[in-house]
Amino acid sequence: SGSFKANPIAYYKNENEDHGHFRIMFEDKFEEIYRNELVNADFCVMNGITYFGAKYTSDRASKMCAMIFDIDGVTDSSLNNFFYAAFNKEFDYYPLPNYVALSGHGIHLYYVFEEPVPLFPNLKLQLKEFKYSLTEKMWNKNTSVDEKVQKQGINQPFRILGGKCKKNAPLDRVEVYRVNQHRVNIEYLNRFVPTKIEIDEKKLFKESKLTLDQAKEKYPEWYENKVLKGKRSYWTVKRDLYDWWIQQIKKEENGASYGHRYFCIMTLVIYGIKCGLSKDEIKQDAIDLIPFLNGLNKKEPFTEEDIKSALECYDERYNTFPLKDIEKLTNIRIERNKRNGRKQKDHVKMMNLIRDEINQNKTWNKIGNGRKPKKDIVQKWRLEHPEGKKADCIRDTGLTKPTVYKWWIV
Repeated sequence: SGSFKANPIAYYKNENEDHGHFRIMFEDKFEEIYRNELVNADFCVMNGITYFGAKYTSDRASKMCAMIFDIDGVTDSSLNNFFYAAFNKEFDYYPLPNYVALSGHGIHLYYVFEEPVPLFPNLKLQLKEFKYSLTEKMWNKNTSVDEKVQKQGINQPFRILGGKCKKNAPLDRVEVYRVNQHRVNIEYLNRFVPTKIEIDEKKLFKESKLTLDQAKEKYPEWYENKVLKGKRSYWTVKRDLYDWWIQQIKKEENGASYGHRYFCIMTLVIYGIKCGLSKDEIKQDAIDLIPFLNGLNKKEPFTEEDIKSALECYDERYNTFPLKDIEKLTNIRIERNKRNGRKQKDHVKMMNLIRDEINQNKTWNKIGNGRKPKKDIVQKWRLEHPEGKKADCIRDTGLTKPTVYKWWIV
């Protein structure tokens, strides 16, 4: 508390206990806690992510130090197939992990990053799809006797290295072997996923280098609202946006498709947040979409468990989730307002000139004579530009800054 530092978190439970425990792995006591508490527990799991707080929930995730994959149904032959293709540079078919852990009937593959990946809200979701795609590539008929691929999110924990295995497992303890001493990066893993799934490394390192005092001096308004008053600049829009997205999902052409169902529901959650809807209402609407989503691939049913996972995005911080990332994850094209090839600044200037010429003055936005009230102008603009900012609204509408700010949150 007070240091604003994220930590790894383990969860353990002993057979004689009614409930388990979350254990924060503080840096100066990591080895002591690991060796004395966790390894001796009857059941203990961790993952490769650091968290703020005392539990490893998705909304508290800070950085990903390692991406971990689980492949069940492994045999000597299938394991040989995997590593033959991973080590052979001529094939370059599977990414070579840093560590492989034998957990019983399956393996865990550890890919340790050169630099921890900061988990901004949009990146959490992209990394989830990224991991799904890699799992489908690495878990196949050549690497496992289990035909059903089990895809897990980035928040999934695994039995700790050296910890106890399941009672019926062929091993007593989880064994781990280092197979690659060179840490990986996103650019390397991008080679093993489709182009549309690749993650832009430029988006990964956006953390500010400013100290709090420097930020206070450079952004005084932000400092007052966010730090002193604890305010957030999130806003809500009319429900029309949410209802419109449901219709986009159900469209026969260019609607939801198999392989993107989960992210279509995830976007439904995000738009529900933007429209100020309750989690229960969004959940019910998502459940109502299950028959339609199942029709996209009856062999791979979409379940309430998938919806439960998507509802992890019910967090205000997803309010500003980028439109282009929604398109990438859902594979649904969202039309923008056309600017006829002009840059936004030039387009706005052109539209303002046309508007003033038509009205022969600059009082078109005044109340009276059938003209729209400024409040309606701002709200209409926000509905048409769900990702828009106040500055964009000021430029597009010609309204003054105080007017836009006044009606922005209504």
